[in-house]
Amino acid sequence: MRAVTQMRAVIDGFAARYAAIRAAAGAEKAPLLKAFKRLQQAAAEDDYARVARADWALHLAIVRMAAVEGLEAVWKAAASAMDVFHVESIRICWPELTVLFEAHRAIVDAICAGDAVAAEDIAGAHLDAVWYRLAETQADASLPDDPLARARTYLDFHLHEQVRLGFLAQYVAQTSPGHLARLFRQNFDCSFTEYLRELRLRKAVKLLLGSSQPICRIAAMVGYADASRFSLHFRRRYGLSPRAYRQRFGH
Repeated sequence: MRAVTQMRAVIDGFAARYAAIRAAAGAEKAPLLKAFKRLQQAAAEDDYARVARADWALHLAIVRMAAVEGLEAVWKAAASAMDVFHVESIRICWPELTVLFEAHRAIVDAICAGDAVAAEDIAGAHLDAVWYRLAETQADASLPDDPLARARTYLDFHLHEQVRLGFLAQYVAQTSPGHLARLFRQNFDCSFTEYLRELRLRKAVKLLLGSSQPICRIAAMVGYADASRFSLHFRRRYGLSPRAYRQRFGH
């Protein structure tokens, strides 16, 4: 499952990048927005079969908007091989369909804004998160067995969420909070909180330099509900505010 999902993530990221490039050049956005609206309606009606079809149609709309020769055939082959969007998989992994719908909003927003780097990054990350959720619910062998490795994998795909050590230890790493905290300290010479903060700030740097996303949006994307707290932590780590960092080192 992991290898197939990685392939799909690369293809979807590539498609999102070129769709955003075309959007910036004035390409028609109506088909993409129409597909997004259909997904929203299906999710609101709690219709799993419709959501499965609308999800496929939305990703296909992105591929078609990219207008890269041969891409549609490659995407369809990868999507068919992955085969994770059937009704039962969605029912297991997304009991709240609005969560699945909202996961697509950032992709569509980045494409429509013409932000190629952000679109590629978000689209690829979305497929990686899909793999993790499927692997977690179906006990897939591609998930690591080591408690620390499981915890780190989970954090990579859930940076936008408020993750607590107790939850991570019990439900992901399947160990005690104290033991998991010791593993972070022994392997990275820092606390769990410090590790998570560094992970978030490194991701923020990538988004600041590689995308045109607003700083408040970047803060939310890396797990900060409060943009001012994000700016405080960023300044402490890098010696500059997020805005000043982007101005100095961005292109």
